[in-house]
Amino acid sequence: MTWRTGKARRGLGLAAAATLIASLAACGSGDDGGVPTINLFGGASATGFDKLIEDCNQQADGEYKIVGNLVPSDADGQREQLVRRLAAGDEGMDLLGMDVVWTAEFAEAGWILPLTDAQREEASKDTLEVPLETATWKDKLYGIPKHTNAQLMWYRKSLVEKVGNGEPPKTWDEMFDMAEKLKAEGDPYEIGFTGARYEGLVVGFNTILSSFGGTIVNEDSTETTIDDKTTDALGLLQRLATSGLASRSLSNSQEPEVFAQLQNGSSAFSLNWPYVGSAMKEASPEIAEDLGFAKFPAAVEGQPSKVTVGGMNFGISKFSQHPEEAFDAAMCLRSPEHQLAHALTAGEPPVNEKVFDEPEFKEAYPQGPILLESLETASSRPISPVYQNISTIISSTLSPPSSIKPEDTAKKLDSSITDAIAGKGILP
Repeated sequence: MTWRTGKARRGLGLAAAATLIASLAACGSGDDGGVPTINLFGGASATGFDKLIEDCNQQADGEYKIVGNLVPSDADGQREQLVRRLAAGDEGMDLLGMDVVWTAEFAEAGWILPLTDAQREEASKDTLEVPLETATWKDKLYGIPKHTNAQLMWYRKSLVEKVGNGEPPKTWDEMFDMAEKLKAEGDPYEIGFTGARYEGLVVGFNTILSSFGGTIVNEDSTETTIDDKTTDALGLLQRLATSGLASRSLSNSQEPEVFAQLQNGSSAFSLNWPYVGSAMKEASPEIAEDLGFAKFPAAVEGQPSKVTVGGMNFGISKFSQHPEEAFDAAMCLRSPEHQLAHALTAGEPPVNEKVFDEPEFKEAYPQGPILLESLETASSRPISPVYQNISTIISSTLSPPSSIKPEDTAKKLDSSITDAIAGKGILP
C-alpha cells in the first residue's frame, strides 16, 4: 500500500517551497536558518519515535523542522508541565502530545486550536470513531488522534482448557466460576486487575460501568449520571475485591504489578493492555507460549463489553507561531506508514483502521482483530474540563476496592463529582 506524505499532500513545488523559506528567513523568524521549528512536547521519547521525526523532517524538505522535547514519563507530570507552560502563554510550544482525557480541559482554557473544516476532514479520514470522540469538545475537533489503546483479557490457555474446555470466559460471572474451580484444584487462579489508587482504577471502573450501560456524566459534562447502573458496577468491583480471587495486593496493583502476577504464575486471567503479548515473550517465553487473549469480559450476558479507550492525540498550541506547519507535522507523524512503524516498535495501536489490515501488523498483532472489534464498541472517560478532578475523586472514593459499599459509594460519587463540576469542594 502506498500512502501520500505530508509534503506531497500540501503539493508545494520546489519553487514555491524555496519562496516560502526565503520569505520566512526575510521575516527573521528566529528559527533554524529561517526554517520554522515545530517543538513537540509529549510522545517524542517513545521507542523509535526519533526515527519518525527524522523521516518527517526529510519529507518536509525545509518547510519545517520537528524537534522533540522531553517531558516527564508519567501522565500527571506531563500534564503539569504542559499546563504550567501553556498558562504562561509559552510561544515555544507548537505540537502537544495530549492524553486523550485532556482535550476538554485544554480546549476550554483556550490553549489549543480547533481544526479547520479542511483539517478536520483530513484528520478524520480512516480514523476510528472513538479516538475522534476523545479529541472533540463542543462539536469541534481539537486533536489529531495519534495512537489508541484498549484493554483485553489475557489468560493461561492450559488452565482454561482444564475448566472451560479451551473457551475463555465471555462474562465476569464465567470468569469468577472458572477462577473458583482452578482455586479448588490448587492451580493458579487469580484475576489480575489494576486496583491501585490511580488512573488505572478509573479506567477499569469506567469499563465496567460502560459495559452495564452507564456513564459518569452527561454528554456536555454539566451534571452527573450516577444511577442504578453505577451501583451495579460498584457491586461487581467490590465482588472482585472480596471474592478471594484477586491478588492480595489488588489495592496496590498498577499495570506492571498486574503483568508481574501473570508472569510469575499467580494469575489465570489478566485484564491489561495489548503490550502484554510482546512483553511476555521477552519476560517469560514459557508463559508467553501458554498465553491466550480475548475481549474484555462482559458485565451483562449477551451485551458486549465497552472497554475504555486510551491513547494520545496531537493538539496545536494556540500560542504556536507556526500552526499550519504544526498541523502538517502532526499529520506526517501519524501518517498510516508511521502509525504502522510506531505500532511495531513501541507497541501502540494505530487509530487508522486500514493499518489493521497490513500484513506486518497482522503478524505482530495476532490480537489485532479482537482489539479492533473492542475499539469499535469502546467507551471514553468523561470528556470534561474538570476531568482531572473527576478522576481524582473516583480513584480515591473507590480505594481500596474492598471497602466499596455500592449504594453509599454511588451517593458519595454523585455528590463529590457534582461539586467538582460546579467548581466546589476540596479534592481528596
